[in-house]
Amino acid sequence: MATSMVVIKIASWGGGQTTPMSQATAQKYLGNLLGNGSPRLTNLSQAMNQAFNDQGKACGTLTYNSQAPKHASAGVIGVSSVTLFYYVVGVTLYCFAMGEHKGASSYKISDFGPSAGDFQYNKTIQL
Repeated sequence: MATSMVVIKIASWGGGQTTPMSQATAQKYLGNLLGNGSPRLTNLSQAMNQAFNDQGKACGTLTYNSQAPKHASAGVIGVSSVTLFYYVVGVTLYCFAMGEHKGASSYKISDFGPSAGDFQYNKTIQL
């Protein structure tokens, strides 16, 4: 079970990464991307719970920085959803992309992600 999350920031956020944050702090940090009152905040909370409770699912053959990432998702396709993409080192999650369901097994990296690679920002991926 994870105890902290690091968010790998995209260039428009200044690049680099955050310091390790508790689940509540990381959720607030990522929630700022969605905005106050967003219907997706509840989905973010549920996806965070899945990630921190080691309930994430594999991402098939897709990789990020030579890591085999996982994803945690909550919500309803076409209505409101949040999917977190991350990898685990020890008890720390490293979140590098966030998006939403596009179809039953497809996801759009809609909130943030790297500028290139399997999880490129604005890309739709199939898992």
